[in-house]
Amino acid sequence: MKMKNRFLTVLLTGLCFAGCEKQLTVVEQTEQQKTWFYVNTFAFNGLNTYYLWKEEVAAELKNWKTTDDPFAKVQAVRYKDDHWTFLSDDFNSLYGATTGHRKTYGFGFGIAAMPDDETVCVVVTYTYAGSPAEKAGLKRGDIITELNGSPITRQDYSTVINQAIRQSDQVTLGLSSGTSIQLTAREMYENPVLLSKIFDCGGKKVGYLVYTNFTLDSYKDLIDACTAFKNAGVSELILDLRYNNGGYVIAEQFVASMLAPEAEVQAGSIQSTDVYNSEVMADCKKLGLDVNTYFTSEYSFSTADGKKYNFSTAKANLGISKLYAIVSSGTASASEAVLCDLYPYMDITLVGSQTSGKYCTGLIMQGPDFFEDSAKTLKEKGIDAKEGKQYTDNWAIYLMCSRFADKNGETRCMPDGLTPDYAVNDRPWDGYALGDPQETMLARALALCGYRTPAPAERGQEPSDAAMAPILLDYDDPGFGIYLKLP
Repeated sequence: MKMKNRFLTVLLTGLCFAGCEKQLTVVEQTEQQKTWFYVNTFAFNGLNTYYLWKEEVAAELKNWKTTDDPFAKVQAVRYKDDHWTFLSDDFNSLYGATTGHRKTYGFGFGIAAMPDDETVCVVVTYTYAGSPAEKAGLKRGDIITELNGSPITRQDYSTVINQAIRQSDQVTLGLSSGTSIQLTAREMYENPVLLSKIFDCGGKKVGYLVYTNFTLDSYKDLIDACTAFKNAGVSELILDLRYNNGGYVIAEQFVASMLAPEAEVQAGSIQSTDVYNSEVMADCKKLGLDVNTYFTSEYSFSTADGKKYNFSTAKANLGISKLYAIVSSGTASASEAVLCDLYPYMDITLVGSQTSGKYCTGLIMQGPDFFEDSAKTLKEKGIDAKEGKQYTDNWAIYLMCSRFADKNGETRCMPDGLTPDYAVNDRPWDGYALGDPQETMLARALALCGYRTPAPAERGQEPSDAAMAPILLDYDDPGFGIYLKLP
C-alpha cells in the first residue's frame, strides 16, 4: 500500500537546518537556559522545515532566538489561521490522547452555561466501557456543577476543567442532583467504537455507529462492527462523529476503506491528496514522491515503538448506498477529512451543527528524536546531540504540515468547517442514551432514513436540569490529524 508521510521521514535529516545556522551558538547557561536553547532549536527546525505556513511566517522565524520562552515563541510564530500547532512538555500525555491508551477517568463531556450566567457546568456526553466513570454510575446527561467542592466559574473555566479532569489522578464531582462522585483515574484503553446497532426503517436496515477517535487499535472493533452490518444486510449507515476530534491518518484511511464503494477500493482510486509548503512540495517533486493517498483494503505497518499491524478490511466493506453523518463543533480533523474524501464517491448527508474546520494534518515531533536523527549535522554545528536529547526529554511539538484535500484537490471543510444539511443541536441532557432512537440528533437522522420516532413535543418534558441554556460553550480541546511516522 502507499503510505502517507513516507517522504517526511526521508526529508527529516536533509532539510532540518535550512536557514537556522545563526541559531546554533552554545554558551555557558543555567539549566533553564539550556532547556530553552535545546527546545527552541528543536521547535524552530520543525517549523522551519515542515510548517504549512512557513512562507507566511518567514519574518517571525527569522527573528527566533534560542533564549526565548519556547511556549510563547511557538504561539507568537503561529500563523493567524492556525489554531492547532502547539508545543508540549508532556509528550506521554499527548501521545496517550492520540492512541486511546492513557490514564483517564473515561468519560466525555461538554461545557454548558448555567442560568445564572456566572457559572458553567460539565455535561457528561458518554462513558467508556469499563472506565472508572462507568463503574461509578456516571452517565450521559449527568450535570457536574462542582469540581473538588468548588463551582465552575466562567473565568478560566477551560483551565480549571483541564486541571481537574484532564490532568489529575483523583477528582470529586458534584452533580446537580446533589450527589457526589469520587473518581480515581486508571490506565486503560478508551475504545472509540462506542456503540453499534441496527435499525429497521420500514423494511430497510440502517446501521448506526458511534466513533470517538481515529486510533490505530480501533481497526478490530470497526471491522467487527462493519462485518456485522454487512452480514445483516445494512444498506445505509449513520456514522456518529459528533464527539470525534480526529486521530491518525492511517485510521482515517482504513475507516474510509470500509465505507467507500467497493469498486473504488479494489481499483486503488485516489482517496485524497496533500498540499505542503512550497519547499516540501518541490522536494517531493524532485524525489518523485507521490502526495496522493489511495484506497486500499490491505494494511501492514509498524509504529515507532515497534508495534506491528497487519490486517485486511476487504470483507468489511459495507457497500452502502447512502451515508449519514452526525456532526458538531467537536467533529474535527480526521473526522472532517474522511467525509471530505468520500464526498466525490458517495451520497452523504450531514445532520447536526457546523464542524470544527480543522483542515490540516499535523506531525508530532519529539525533541529526543530530532537530536538523534540530526546528530551528525548538529556535531558540525558544535551542538551536543546527547545533551539535546536529555534536555528535550518528553518535549514534543504538534505542528501543522499539510492541508488535506479530496481527489479533486478540494478541501470542503476549509476554512469554517462543514455545514450540515439538516441543523440540529446536541442536547446531552435530553434524557436519552446514545443509540436511543429518541435521542435528539439520532432521531433527526433516523427520520431521514424513514424511521418513525416521536416528535420532540411527544416526548414529554426534559429533565429539570435542562433549564440551563441549551448552548454548549467553546472548550480548548484541539483536533488531531496525525501522521504515523514509520521507523
